[in-house]
Amino acid sequence: MGPLTRRRYWLDLEGATLGPEETAEHWRHHLPEHAPKLLAWFRGLDHPVPPVRQDTRLWILMFLSRRGRVVIERVGPLGFRARTLRLHPEAGTTDFRVLPGAQPGRMRLQIESLFRSHSHFDRLAYLLGVHAAQRRTWQLTLRSVARSAGGRVVEHGTETLETPGVQHTA
Repeated sequence: MGPLTRRRYWLDLEGATLGPEETAEHWRHHLPEHAPKLLAWFRGLDHPVPPVRQDTRLWILMFLSRRGRVVIERVGPLGFRARTLRLHPEAGTTDFRVLPGAQPGRMRLQIESLFRSHSHFDRLAYLLGVHAAQRRTWQLTLRSVARSAGGRVVEHGTETLETPGVQHTA
C-alpha cells in the first residue's frame, strides 16, 4: 500500500584492513551482531546464526514492538539480499552491498531497501517516525560493519525516493 519507496544508506571507507569480499562475507554472517539490538534484534528461524546463507530465514524484533521475518534470497561475493516474508510491516527487499573503491583499502558500504508498506497502519507509522528509527538502525549497522573492516569513514549519506515504480540501482 502506498508508494514504492527506495531508501539508500551508504558509508565510504578508506584504509580498510579487510578487503571488499571479506567484508561482505563477515557482514552477512554477523548481521545480527552489527544491528543495534534495541532497534532490530535478529535471530535465525531454522538454525542458529551465524551462518547466514541463501534461504536462511531470520526473525526480527523491530523497535522492541514489531515483528517481521525475512529470507536471504541472494548471496554474492560482494553482498546479499533479504526479502520480507508475510506479516512484515513492509513488502520488499533490502540489499547489503560492499562496493570496491578505485584504490586498495577504499570501499563503499551500502544498504538499499525497495518496499511498500504492508498496510495503512504501517504506512502511517512509517510517516510518523518509523522512517527515522529505520534510518538510525541502518546507519548504526553500517558504522559497526565499518569498524570490523578497519579504516576510517570519510563520507556517509542517505537518499529516499518515493514513486509509483522504481528499480534497484546497480
